Amino acid sequence: MEFKLVERPEGHLEYEPRPTPDALAAYYRDKYFGADHGQTPYAHGYTAEELEHKRLQPAETEHIWGRPPGRMLEVGVGEGFSLDYFASRGWEVVGMDFTDDGLQAFFPGLADKLLLGDAFELLDQAIARGDQYDLVICNNVLEHVIDPVGLLTRLHALMRPDGLVRIAVPNDNSWLQAEIVRRGHADPMFWVAAPDHLNYFNTDTLPKAMAATGWSVTDHLSEFPVDLFLLNPDTNYMRDRPLGRNCHFVRIAFEMGLWRERGVEGVVAFRRGCVQAGIGRNQVLYARVAG
Repeated sequence: MEFKLVERPEGHLEYEPRPTPDALAAYYRDKYFGADHGQTPYAHGYTAEELEHKRLQPAETEHIWGRPPGRMLEVGVGEGFSLDYFASRGWEVVGMDFTDDGLQAFFPGLADKLLLGDAFELLDQAIARGDQYDLVICNNVLEHVIDPVGLLTRLHALMRPDGLVRIAVPNDNSWLQAEIVRRGHADPMFWVAAPDHLNYFNTDTLPKAMAATGWSVTDHLSEFPVDLFLLNPDTNYMRDRPLGRNCHFVRIAFEMGLWRERGVEGVVAFRRGCVQAGIGRNQVLYARVAG
């Protein structure tokens, strides 16, 4: 199918043609509920170090938050590692997701904290109830939805005064990806991953999209630039897919070593440096409602 990427007024790129809501829902039903529940993305087995690494993201968020626990909402719970981390530290937690497969696989005891259904419908219901949160986490959701601006706008109404939102998305259409293509190490627009990813943000356009939807950015980080491996033919996982797992474990080893030696402060400092250089495979933006 022919496609194009259209620059939106908010600054990001959107994949066209857009799927209908029903078509997108059917795609994710097949992906997450297919194969008799035996081959979902949550059937993956993690190493002990990978499991420990999954606590780094909420530890980073807790560090950025820097205040006593409050009420937290996570949109797109996935396997539930953030939900579990904050619950164990005294936060009142609520999660939203269209499936409980991940949570049931890792933290079934948190099932009563999860609201199941379409994110937009659940958010609208929460707004109608007058729900308010100190911290809202939305990790790797924005790139998947048909209406990213609508999602960002809905989160406004759920924020308590001085509340904080964490938005994480891939860093795509970056200068490093362009350099990888220029040197012949990957095909043009190799980073396009539709229909999973419908919206694309780099380290310049994500802050613009947030500002355009009424958010004031307070911090911007970017995680380990694993796509650096694409510049080396011996580690180019786009040309030789099995190499990707080895590159992934290099990233895990680096970030875990940094965490042990320099603490979460060192990890945050490294990630701030990455975003200043416009690199990092996944970027994280913290913001408050403007004004």
